[in-house]
Amino acid sequence: MEEQTDSTFIKNISIVIAILVVFTIAIIFLARDIGFKEDAGDGPGSVAVTEERIKPVGGVYTGEDGAAAIQQAATQEAPVQAVAFDGSLDAEMIYTSVCSVCHGTGAAGAPMPGTEAMSDRAAKGMDVLVQSALNGLNAMPARGGRADLTDEQVQVAVEYMMQ
Repeated sequence: MEEQTDSTFIKNISIVIAILVVFTIAIIFLARDIGFKEDAGDGPGSVAVTEERIKPVGGVYTGEDGAAAIQQAATQEAPVQAVAFDGSLDAEMIYTSVCSVCHGTGAAGAPMPGTEAMSDRAAKGMDVLVQSALNGLNAMPARGGRADLTDEQVQVAVEYMMQ
């Protein structure tokens, strides 16, 4: 009787081990199928993308190398910066699109056109007002928060508000 239970035990253990081996092999193939695959293109794992991400932001040059680098940088064209509203000098459009958000409602203490507060500011002179608009004043950000506005666009918007 003992021999029969021993053979049954060995048979059951062999079946469990075989099932575990098959399960392990299935997991290995499944992991290979859905696991990490290296892209050949411009994916986040490509060598070109990695090189671009880790390149130095700047360099230090001294002596003749430094002079040559400065000369080369001076001869290169500066990147073209986008200009707001395609460079339009339509003062009403600039005021409506940019300035009226605060100056039309008096938000954050912005003086509204035609009010006494705006008249008080006008007494400072147009040059002072334009410089305040260009550089920002109190809660107002420089250029009304639009860095792509040109000096001329800011000036015509200030002149429009002072009418």
